[in-house]
Amino acid sequence: MNQPAGPERWAALESCARAVREQPDPAVALKVIGESMDRLIGSRMFTFLRFDWLRFEMERLHCTQPERYPIGARKPMRRGPWFDTLVDRGAVFIARGAEEMRATFGDHVALAAMGCTSSMCVPVRHRGHTLGTMNLNGAEGRYGEHEAELAQPFATLAVPAFLSIGHA
Repeated sequence: MNQPAGPERWAALESCARAVREQPDPAVALKVIGESMDRLIGSRMFTFLRFDWLRFEMERLHCTQPERYPIGARKPMRRGPWFDTLVDRGAVFIARGAEEMRATFGDHVALAAMGCTSSMCVPVRHRGHTLGTMNLNGAEGRYGEHEAELAQPFATLAVPAFLSIGHA
């Protein structure tokens, strides 16, 4: 697993903060955050999903594999350990292998076909509420507590985009 040095992490955070501050298109800021996460942690597929509480669905705001997982597509939310961890506790959820992926994600077969047999879902939170998730999907055993700690500040930088995309 990548163990980024302090200066590399700070440079990535500054790059993302600059995109959030200066980019007129919030989707570009999400792309910059995703690119930083791929450099610092790595993934086979990276996504941002925003929660729609009225419909109990998630809307895809960004994905590095849009041909398979289109931007703007929606999927139902599911209750269970994933929901309890991300929403109720506001903590990072990690599915460490194929069994946890199967128990958590309805599309686990499609993810496995892409080599995604683990997932780290980082809550995007604002004022104590989970707005959605930043998701890194990779090989089994890829993500742990170190990666979760590293990713959290980057998820927070996505808040302005989550609040503004589709609400301009």
